Amino acid sequence: MLSRFLDELIKNDFNVRAITVAENEDYGLLLMLVDKPTELYELLDKEDYPVSITEVIAVKMSSSKSGDATKGLKEIAEITGKNDINIEFLYSTLVKDESLIILKVDNNDKAREVLKEEGFLLEERDSI
Repeated sequence: MLSRFLDELIKNDFNVRAITVAENEDYGLLLMLVDKPTELYELLDKEDYPVSITEVIAVKMSSSKSGDATKGLKEIAEITGKNDINIEFLYSTLVKDESLIILKVDNNDKAREVLKEEGFLLEERDSI
């Protein structure tokens, strides 16, 4: 099923920048960063896929004070925790040789602000 789904993305010229796949007994779930999120939403909605767009934050791990991915992730967890920001989910990806942590949090504006204050660099494009 994933192969058929990706065939459709290829056929329609979408570029997947990051993907995570999860499954439970009732359905599968794909979380993706794509180059054209609005267009993909429209295609999937038209094809009757259950679909939504969720705003996430992409944090450049090279901006971690420690320079170590595990320690950098711990820094992010500490910073968000101290500021009462809940991380709802996260995953990592490489984009152009840059390691990124993709965060879904309960307060994007506050998370961006405190992460920047702590020296983290954010990837701030509409599409990565």
